[in-house]
Amino acid sequence: MFVLSANGEMISTDYDDDSSVITFENAEDAEYRCEACGESLSEEPDGYADESGSLVCDAYDPYEDPEIDDVESAPDFREGPHRPQRVPLSWANGATIHTDPGEDSITVTISVGDPRGAFAFTLRRIPDDAPNNGGRLIMHTPYPGEPMPHVELTTAHTGTYWVG
Repeated sequence: MFVLSANGEMISTDYDDDSSVITFENAEDAEYRCEACGESLSEEPDGYADESGSLVCDAYDPYEDPEIDDVESAPDFREGPHRPQRVPLSWANGATIHTDPGEDSITVTISVGDPRGAFAFTLRRIPDDAPNNGGRLIMHTPYPGEPMPHVELTTAHTGTYWVG
């Protein structure tokens, strides 16, 4: 039996062959939400619109708008713009952990929205009877210039990359 933890919760993977796949998907469909009214927002040329297409926030309060220096010249209550706030983890589609006893490996994949798949990080053990490096662990990671990358990577410094 292989035991995994997600967000501090233990997840038992009691399978006959100990192989397991656990996938976490991001159910959030919006990249932005209005800080005042909580509506999902989309970025439009004129500002941020809610699902009905309105650029006006029904919960707008000029006294809570950090962009306003002079409340007297601000839009009236419920007549101002939405206040967009990025939704945490909206940049991620999901993540998967796959344990594979046949390969003696664990692979973690993370999708950040590119339709070509996901970033995959694999840690596996070289078989003891291998002619070289038997019993050692080897890690495979995404790297700049790899064929068919999930998203382009640029080296920030050794082991750290800018994504996109």
